[in-house]
Amino acid sequence: MEISSLRWSTNFLQREHSRNKVEKASPQETRPGQIAFQIPDTDESPINFSAITPKDLRAIALENYQAGRIDQDTYATLSEELPTHAVDAQGQVVDLSEVTDETGFNFHDYYRNQLEIAMSLGDADRAGVLRSVMAFLEV
Repeated sequence: MEISSLRWSTNFLQREHSRNKVEKASPQETRPGQIAFQIPDTDESPINFSAITPKDLRAIALENYQAGRIDQDTYATLSEELPTHAVDAQGQVVDLSEVTDETGFNFHDYYRNQLEIAMSLGDADRAGVLRSVMAFLEV
């Protein structure tokens, strides 16, 4: 029975390392059949709050709240469930009963209408929170 050492020789490791080296090529220098990896730009595209699901809005609000970019009142407003019916700035009742967590919804217009209503009713506290919400949505 032969017992061999479990230690790796440095020469063997150097040979193995040289085999595993990957040539770095720019996307223009790639050969057919070779995959080029690109790092995405760090600039995030703006979020379209006029067509976002309530579930996605809550996730974005939570992320921003945890990062300290929005306060607790703004987070609470953004993460609350939509009512089944709402009143728009013109006084018309809007049916929201068909909006689910997976349905795209125009939160920008909804919160803008809610801000206009709060200001017209003289509810300064609610208007202040809704101004913060609108500032978040318009970034």
